[in-house]
Amino acid sequence: MSRHSRHNSHDKYRSRIDNLLKSYAAEDSTPEAQAHNAKYLAVLVSGYLEQAIKELLLQYASKGARKQISRYVEETWPISKNMNTDNIKTILGQFNSSWSEDFLEWLNGKVDRKNDINSIVSWRNSIAHGQESKTNGVTLVSVRKAFSTVSELVSFIDTLID
Repeated sequence: MSRHSRHNSHDKYRSRIDNLLKSYAAEDSTPEAQAHNAKYLAVLVSGYLEQAIKELLLQYASKGARKQISRYVEETWPISKNMNTDNIKTILGQFNSSWSEDFLEWLNGKVDRKNDINSIVSWRNSIAHGQESKTNGVTLVSVRKAFSTVSELVSFIDTLID
């Protein structure tokens, strides 16, 4: 089974974000419109991060486990989880302690990875809770950079658990 078909849901989500990034970059829009578009994308990228990790780990849990165990993992998964780097490390460690160690190595492999991931989650929370003063760093460039890191992370986790 190809990776693409296994992860059809988050692949579609990633494609949607890619298309929006291209569309917004091609627009000749006002700074206000660019800021609005960047904030919208920040929320989508944070959602993509959360959903992709959830999808990958639930799919992993259903692979070799009895249906009851797989159902338990799915039913106890938090409805909403801020996927900052600390929470990702904890969740991966709950599945396999070496995964959290591998994640930390990956995280430290490039300087900005931790900041990119934590920023996208923080921006989403600030946007969702009306804290505009905390969203000054949200630009199309910064969101594109964070999205690139998030996409690398999703690929890393997919490979890690395969």
